[in-house]
Amino acid sequence: MLVAHLSDLHLGRKSPGDAQGAERLNSFRQALTTLAGAGPDVIVIAGDAFDGPNVEPAIIDEAARSLVELRSIPVVIIPGNHDPADADRLWTALQKAVGSSSVHLVREARIIALADGKLLVEAYPCLTRFSDEPPWEQRLPIPAARPDAVRVVVAHGTLQGGPVPEGETDTYPFTDADLEALGADYVALGHFHGVYPAWGDGEACQRSFSYCGTHEPDQFGGDAGYAILASVAAGQPVQLRRVKTGRRQWRQVLLTGPADLAQVERLYDEAKSGGDPGRYVIRLKIQRGSGWSVGDVERLEALEAALLAVGAQVERRGIIQARVDVQALDLQGLPTGAVKEALLSLQRDLDEAKNDNRRDVLACALQVGWDKLQEASQ
Repeated sequence: MLVAHLSDLHLGRKSPGDAQGAERLNSFRQALTTLAGAGPDVIVIAGDAFDGPNVEPAIIDEAARSLVELRSIPVVIIPGNHDPADADRLWTALQKAVGSSSVHLVREARIIALADGKLLVEAYPCLTRFSDEPPWEQRLPIPAARPDAVRVVVAHGTLQGGPVPEGETDTYPFTDADLEALGADYVALGHFHGVYPAWGDGEACQRSFSYCGTHEPDQFGGDAGYAILASVAAGQPVQLRRVKTGRRQWRQVLLTGPADLAQVERLYDEAKSGGDPGRYVIRLKIQRGSGWSVGDVERLEALEAALLAVGAQVERRGIIQARVDVQALDLQGLPTGAVKEALLSLQRDLDEAKNDNRRDVLACALQVGWDKLQEASQ
C-alpha cells in the first residue's frame, strides 16, 4: 500500500508578503497534485489542516475544491489542536463543501476500511484544543481483518523528547513506548512543523512512524516544506520517501562582520536567477558588536534594496553601529567646550601613539565619544 502523508497545512495562516494566505493554498494544491501523481491508495492529513476555527469561508471552499478534484483517491482528514473537532462551524462548512466525495472527515475516533479491506486507517482526531492524554487514550477495538491487511494510525500530538512547539507541551502527549504499543504498520503523525525524527541523507529512509512537517515552510529553520510517501506492507519495514512540496524559500543569514556580505550577494544572485524571487523570505541577523564601516553599511543597505526590488521579502534583525574613520573626523567644527577639547586630545594622542594596542584603545574611546555626541545632537 502507498500512503501519502500530509500534516499541518495551516490553511488561512498569514505570512510575510502573503496577507491573504494564498501562498499556502497554492502550495497545498501543488502538494496534492504531486502526491496524486504517485498513485497513492490514500492521502492522510494528520491534523491542523486549518490554522484555526475561524478560517475565511473562501479558504474552506478552495481547500474543498482541491480535495474533491482528487476524485478516485480517498482522503482521510483528522482535526488537530488548531482546528479541533469541536470547531463545529469549520467542519460543518468543509463537509458541506466536499459533499459525498471520497473525503473522510473524522471528528470522532474511528477505523476506515479502504482498498476492499486491505487497508485499515485508524484515525484519532483532536477533540479539543488541548489535552493531557494521548490522542488514542480511548483505543478503538481492532476488527477482524484479512491477514494481509495494512494498519495505519493517523494522529496529532506531542511525542515526548521531540521538538515541541512553544507553549504546546500539553497537546496530546505520548511516548515512544506508546507508539510501539499501537502495533500499527505505520503511524502518520502531525503537530511538529518539520520532518521528525531527523531524516538524514537522501530522500528515502525506513521507519514505522514519522512527522512529515508542514507542506510550506513558515519559519527560519527546521526541516519543513515536504510531504511523505510511505510504502507499507503488513509486517514489513516501512519505506518512506520525502517529497518536496514547499514553494517558498526561508533563508536566514548571520552577519558577524562585513565579510559575510558575500553570503547576501550570493543569495541575491540565487533569488534573481531562480525565476521567482518573490518566493524568498530573508532574515539578515546582525551579530551584536560587529565592526562595520560606513561604506560596509551602505553596501548592506544597497543589497537589501536590490533584494526588495526583485520581489523578495527582507527583514533585518539587530543594530549595526557604523565605525567611522576616527583619524579623519572633523572635530574643529564642534562647538567649543569640554567635549570638543577631550575629543581633540584623544585624536592627538592617537596620531602620536606608536603601540598598536594603545592605538586600538584610543580609537575605541574616540569612536565612543563621537557616537555619544551624535546621539545627543539627535
